[in-house]
Amino acid sequence: MKKIITWIVLFALALALLGCSSAPKEKILIGLQLTPASTLVQVADEKGFFKNNGLDIEIKEFTAGKFAFQAMMAKSVQFSVVGDIPVTLAKMQGNGFYVLSEVGENKNEAPLLIRDDGSKSVADFFAKKRKISTSIGGTPEFSLYLNLKANNIPKEQVEIVAQRPEEMVGALSNGSVDGINIFEPYPSIAEEKMQGKTKRFPLAPQIYTAKYLLAADSDFVNKNPQIAQKMLKSLKEAQDFVQSHPQEAQEIVAKRTKFDRLIISKIWGDFDFKARLSGQLSKTLEMERDWAIETGKVKDGAATDFSSLMWQAS
Repeated sequence: MKKIITWIVLFALALALLGCSSAPKEKILIGLQLTPASTLVQVADEKGFFKNNGLDIEIKEFTAGKFAFQAMMAKSVQFSVVGDIPVTLAKMQGNGFYVLSEVGENKNEAPLLIRDDGSKSVADFFAKKRKISTSIGGTPEFSLYLNLKANNIPKEQVEIVAQRPEEMVGALSNGSVDGINIFEPYPSIAEEKMQGKTKRFPLAPQIYTAKYLLAADSDFVNKNPQIAQKMLKSLKEAQDFVQSHPQEAQEIVAKRTKFDRLIISKIWGDFDFKARLSGQLSKTLEMERDWAIETGKVKDGAATDFSSLMWQAS
């Protein structure tokens, strides 16, 4: 009888162990726009780093990072890749969320690209009123603001038109706008399409370097800190892969985004793909805070404790 009981116990233990080994991984939704800015997430997914760290990832695509971020705030996804501007505005409007990590930065993001009319400078170009298309409430709008401010262009000389990134190339090409201010690769695509008919006025890197961030639903992370830790580990592995295999990483991004491989290669050097929380991030958010107040996007006195956004693994 004892032998039978022993076998039953051993059999039950075996079934339990089998159940543990085949237990489903956590289903995680990440919202992002498929551009080079989200390279680390794309590579981590493609190369199996998420899976190897026990995460079952599903990527939800949006037409802009700010829309992915809004979906996260609405709890439709748990994580999002987003530029720094939506993060600044959301925090100042009193929203709660975490920034887990930077996932990249671009020193030449969102240049002012114009239909070339012989203007030798930004000041020359805006000697008369111009119509410029950009993404309102995102990194490009802030970049345009800084470019105009650096060149002492009064706001009366600019008519800003809100368009989706994918619409701007056609708008510039057909002349319905005089210029576009949008993130890569759209400026490079426009240059390729309009061979020799455009001029680029980039913003100096010392003025602004765009940051791309992995934001997270704070309620979800508070309940599942181990998932956030696994996410960061996966991104670190993706960072190492991108640094040691840049050509393969570019091929992955070109395949997933469906952008031309040569365009990806052209702009690749402007990006720095690192999973970290740098000291510069807080300074960037504070600069954007001042812009948000100056332009009336938020009221003076709004929440500005950006340090509370930064999630630290315990």
